[in-house]
Amino acid sequence: MERVSIKSGKVPIILVSPHGFQGNDENTAMLTEMTSLLLNSYYVINRGWERDAKVDIFKDKANCNSVNHCMEDVVREEFLEPIINFKNRILKTNSLCYIYYIHGMASIHRTIVANPKLDLVVGWGDGNPASPSCDPWRANAFCSLLWSADIEAYQGKPGGAMAGWARDNMNQLFRKWYFENKVQSMQLEIIWEKRKDKGTCALTAAQLAEAMQEMLNKNHYRGIREFKKY
Repeated sequence: MERVSIKSGKVPIILVSPHGFQGNDENTAMLTEMTSLLLNSYYVINRGWERDAKVDIFKDKANCNSVNHCMEDVVREEFLEPIINFKNRILKTNSLCYIYYIHGMASIHRTIVANPKLDLVVGWGDGNPASPSCDPWRANAFCSLLWSADIEAYQGKPGGAMAGWARDNMNQLFRKWYFENKVQSMQLEIIWEKRKDKGTCALTAAQLAEAMQEMLNKNHYRGIREFKKY
């Protein structure tokens, strides 16, 4: 089996699954692929690099959500360069490129926030100092679209584990490493109940694709909803 799967698309969206098959991210590869096929978007999916503290190319060990790991030989060629190449291709003919990094979170997070309906947390680089990986209004617009698609979405709290803020986080690739303000990226942490099997993934993929497609038409957001932080 190939370690990384890639696919070109027709819309200016790249879906990235850094941990696709393992641990709390189980089935995110399947969910990413299903969503991409509905959108006809680009994707980069890790199917074989096992998350570890150190890169070992002979044992298929690497953390594909770590920019430092992705800078290393082989991981760079297989995982990082396709993202950069797709971004470059998109921006040749589009004013913006959207990148969504798709992760999983365990059911326990519903208990932690005391909300059995929590489905997803959107990280966009909120922190101190803030390092927005997308225009903040776009994060609000996307969360609103997720709610319209029947996905109960929170936003990552400033500097929190789900904020997509840390320098080494792939969500910061085009802010803290290769600055490109035409890239609008978000980290999506999706609860297990929304990806627990193939049928559930198909339903969630349809909801995500609906919201992502609508985002392509957004050029402003004046909503008044205040999204919960986690």
